Amino acid sequence: MYNPILSQIAGAATAIMMIVSYFFKSKSSYLICQTIGLGCMFLSYLFGCEYFAMIALTVSLTRTFVFFVYEKRDEKAPVYLAFLFAGLAVCAYIVINLVVLKTAKPLDILYLMAQIMYAFIFRIRSIKLVRYSIIVPHAFAILYNLLLDGMLFVALSYTAELLADLYAIVRNRRLEAVERSRSLSR
Repeated sequence: MYNPILSQIAGAATAIMMIVSYFFKSKSSYLICQTIGLGCMFLSYLFGCEYFAMIALTVSLTRTFVFFVYEKRDEKAPVYLAFLFAGLAVCAYIVINLVVLKTAKPLDILYLMAQIMYAFIFRIRSIKLVRYSIIVPHAFAILYNLLLDGMLFVALSYTAELLADLYAIVRNRRLEAVERSRSLSR
């Protein structure tokens, strides 16, 4: 199923969706864009034959959907769900690499660490805290994809997403400062 051209096209679509997601103020709109972006990333990994990353993204898509449902209900997702999704990522690593492929891919551990962090970060209800917390797992995902051959657009997607996240943090801090100064001057 290896097709580097389709992998790169899906990676480019990933980059677009992930960047767009950071310009939404509501967490539910953010999660919808993230879900579409993760679907594109899934295809990129599928066509690039990166099976652990592909399965980990399936867990991510499920996690994002479940947390989206809680967000729409205006409820906080239970902590056991974060542990469940982190555990599923670990199980995916073990099954794909050790049972199916019968080889340990140490590089996949970097992506596994990012997936475990995402499981706990996306449980956070505050989009502001999500934006700050997501920096480290994004860095792990960027490094992982840069070290993989042929995942340039996915690496660029994570990089663009990290830059969009940092931009949103700065923009929102400025908007908050303007609001504070307006309320003090009244």
